Amino acid sequence: MRINSEQLKTTLTKQLDSIYLVFGVELLIVEQSLSYIRDVAKTQGFAERVSFEIDSNFDWNKIISEFLTNSLFSPKRIIECRLKTGKIGIKGSKTLSEIVANIPSDTLLIVSTGKLEMSQQKSRWFKAFEANGSVVQVWEVQRQHLVGWITNHMTELGLAANTKVAQSIAYYTEGNLLASMQEIQKLKMAYPNGNIDVKDYTQQLSEQSQYNIYNLINSALIADSEQMLKIYTTMINDTATPIMLINALHRELNAMINMAIELQQTKKIAHVLQSHKVWKSRQAIISNALKRLSYQRLQKIVLLLGRIDRSIKGMDNLNVIDECRILLLTIAGKSPWNQ
Repeated sequence: MRINSEQLKTTLTKQLDSIYLVFGVELLIVEQSLSYIRDVAKTQGFAERVSFEIDSNFDWNKIISEFLTNSLFSPKRIIECRLKTGKIGIKGSKTLSEIVANIPSDTLLIVSTGKLEMSQQKSRWFKAFEANGSVVQVWEVQRQHLVGWITNHMTELGLAANTKVAQSIAYYTEGNLLASMQEIQKLKMAYPNGNIDVKDYTQQLSEQSQYNIYNLINSALIADSEQMLKIYTTMINDTATPIMLINALHRELNAMINMAIELQQTKKIAHVLQSHKVWKSRQAIISNALKRLSYQRLQKIVLLLGRIDRSIKGMDNLNVIDECRILLLTIAGKSPWNQ
């Protein structure tokens, strides 16, 4: 059965399936959907959770072994698989198809990934999920629906819905759902009773927008290293800045890598920007950055981004503050890599 993310909460109140596949371009909504499923599963006794990160080098025997092993801690468990891409190969397709056709009664299987091409949605493993469980498709929140999306989430957090506030958030976050959600959460902390001082908030948002993650990244993309360093110095005292920066850059750079690949094939920048739904206000920024930053350079930057991310999580030993600065300078074309 295939449903969209808006229908998920309703279906979960009626029944928790044994199998879920959640996919789509809006990663924040994918994560929210996964949280809804886990929360309902927890109320039904699924107390143990095992996770797998699956890339092209993944050993599928690990999942087979996990399904053959009885849980020592809980009679019910969740096995969660995060696919880097929908291209999982013959072995992966066969393994998932067999698992979903023979899922144990004490196990909940949740698989998630980003966008799946139409050819991938016709694959054997995808059809197995449709036939045996629930496939949750997350659609992109279009610009004309963004204010409504923000308003709904304000209401969910107990905030008084206000169209002017929602429009301001949509404008300053430029359609980035993660940034929009962060602004909504800030609102909840600033106005715990739910009643927003609209004039005061919109003025603050206008002032703060000059020094945020997205202006920081934009300054690097347009090679304005002086402005970039000014914003970075202002923001870096906030301990959340590196995490927010890494998350935003990961999304931005991966999108640019995909655009760089397409440019090598089509050479039509306007078509590439349109197909990736780049906001009109940012098209010149992204276009000029793609002219400066080759596919190979973007890949190298993403590798450094990965090391910084691991260092934040304690899995590597880089100086996060310094390395973030070097990474931004590299994007701005002022890195020692260019010497």
